[in-house]
Amino acid sequence: MQYFRAPNITEFRDIDNNIPEILIVDGNRASGKTTAFSKKFVDDFLKEKKKFMLIYRYMNELSNISESFFKDIKTLFFSEHTMTEKKKAKGVYIELFLDGVSCGYAVALNSSGKLKHYSHVFSDVQQMFFDEYQLENGFYIPNEIEKFISLHMTVARGQGKVVRFVPVYMCSNSVSIFNPYYDAFKISGKINSKTKVLKGSGFVLLRLIMKEVSQEQEKSAFNRAFSESDYMKSAIDNAFLNDESYNIIKEDLKYFQSLFVFKYKQKLYTVYSNGYKMHVKNGGDPNGKQCFGATQADRNGEFVFIRNSGIYSRIRTYYSDGNITFQNPDSKKAFLELLFS
Repeated sequence: MQYFRAPNITEFRDIDNNIPEILIVDGNRASGKTTAFSKKFVDDFLKEKKKFMLIYRYMNELSNISESFFKDIKTLFFSEHTMTEKKKAKGVYIELFLDGVSCGYAVALNSSGKLKHYSHVFSDVQQMFFDEYQLENGFYIPNEIEKFISLHMTVARGQGKVVRFVPVYMCSNSVSIFNPYYDAFKISGKINSKTKVLKGSGFVLLRLIMKEVSQEQEKSAFNRAFSESDYMKSAIDNAFLNDESYNIIKEDLKYFQSLFVFKYKQKLYTVYSNGYKMHVKNGGDPNGKQCFGATQADRNGEFVFIRNSGIYSRIRTYYSDGNITFQNPDSKKAFLELLFS
């Protein structure tokens, strides 16, 4: 079976044709993403003395890092090497050692404020790794994106430069298109089930579906026992929600009521609801209704930004649960602009 090979970020170009500083790799479980990237960082240190930083979320995760990070790859690739660790700054960060030589650090996002005081320590970091940046339970830390940005700014200063090039490699099982990182990159509405590569300014996203891995998982007696569970069926995230033809339905609106009207490119659309489901239809009358503008160009005194409304979280939940249908692809495209703009 062929597993994932961790690429170097310099192999890619972003939407501006520059080398990105963030490489994101999402895919199905057990496709070897974590192992491949962990091997890459150790290889890079052994060959080029590139120090790395491992990113976690909470301080209580900074325990036995050398064991959790190195145990599997030691058995597979580095049997002649040993990794150890030392707590530094009263446990604010962990320094990692390969065969007694400092090779990198481990830090927690939740301590980004404290870590600012140690930017001089991290001036030798040349690459960073954030494993499992998507969470199955959806419980991200408060202001996670701001803390992530702050951490990178802390690391990327020094060595006589205002800002250094310090690439961040991020990988995760594909969980949901609704996560704070996709939101920050404004790509939640651009991904569908056919997306393999998505480029933005400064970042590249790779989406991997390794069919051989999925087929092996299906052979497991344990997995077969739970084959009908929603968890087992969600081998990949809910990107299919954005497929052009998904949930295009001729809906009987007998028991639906008009919820609000929105405008996209000078055209009006109406969102109806029956309490547990919504439907989006072309056309509408803005009189006496809540009115929203899908894009900045569509907004004025009457048509406002939906994210400032209490209804936004409701329609986002309905959509992520697959409970919004559409009259046609045009109404769906307009709605995605409303939801993700």
